Amino acid sequence: MEQYHDIGIYPALQASAGGKISSAVGEPMNPLPQNLQREAERIASRHPCPAFYVQFKAPLSFARRLFFNHPLLILLRDRLEPVLQEDLGHGMYHSARVSIDGAALIQAEMETNPMEPARLERLILMGLIAGLLHDISRGEERHAEVGAREALRYLEALPLQTEEIECICQAIRNHEAFVTPKTCARPSFQLVSDCLYDADKFRWGPDTFTHTLWHMMNYQELTAQELIARFPWGMTGMVRIADTFRTATGRQFGPEIIETGMEIGKEIYRYLVQHFGD
Repeated sequence: MEQYHDIGIYPALQASAGGKISSAVGEPMNPLPQNLQREAERIASRHPCPAFYVQFKAPLSFARRLFFNHPLLILLRDRLEPVLQEDLGHGMYHSARVSIDGAALIQAEMETNPMEPARLERLILMGLIAGLLHDISRGEERHAEVGAREALRYLEALPLQTEEIECICQAIRNHEAFVTPKTCARPSFQLVSDCLYDADKFRWGPDTFTHTLWHMMNYQELTAQELIARFPWGMTGMVRIADTFRTATGRQFGPEIIETGMEIGKEIYRYLVQHFGD
């Protein structure tokens, strides 16, 4: 049985061409959250790899190649690198993972509805761009709506068609959890929107405990005791997200990703209580 390990699934987000995205973009973490993140990674490495990352290795590989090699993605990543910081755990590393998973979901969804290869690749490209831009305004209230407007500034500077820009902005508007999404004008727009949402919610699984939690702890300057107090509430949110996946592939594979994260989280909580609880 394959095991879950961040480096095993995405070799440091290493592409076949050699590009990678560090999980430590921005200021270095303080010693406590950094050490806890390392412990969490050790705990996560003992857990089975979710089936999505086993069954869809080929679409994930294709998405990574586009992500690291397509001129539009290279240009956009360069422009976003100074903007997407990991203060809240939703910077370039998070966005790259959403981007790649979302593109793989588009391919998976289209397996039963064949499309001309050039059109499909262009649709996958829209998914990759949406993933990179989706959290550009993460720190703002109503960040999905604000982010769609902010993303427009970057999109209008790229050689994209008007309808492609509309597709990406609609997907960004619709990616927030527990908010009713707006129906998209075209089936292809809807697919990109739903795949972006599901890929973003995949991050509520193991990524919560191998990455996001510790950046948020560091940014908010939480003590271990404060983190312990908030832990059960955070786990409740994970349970709720498991029923919200929008694509057939997401509904099939997403709950297992969330469950894997839950099991990792339970072990981390026990570790925290054992070493830092009163």
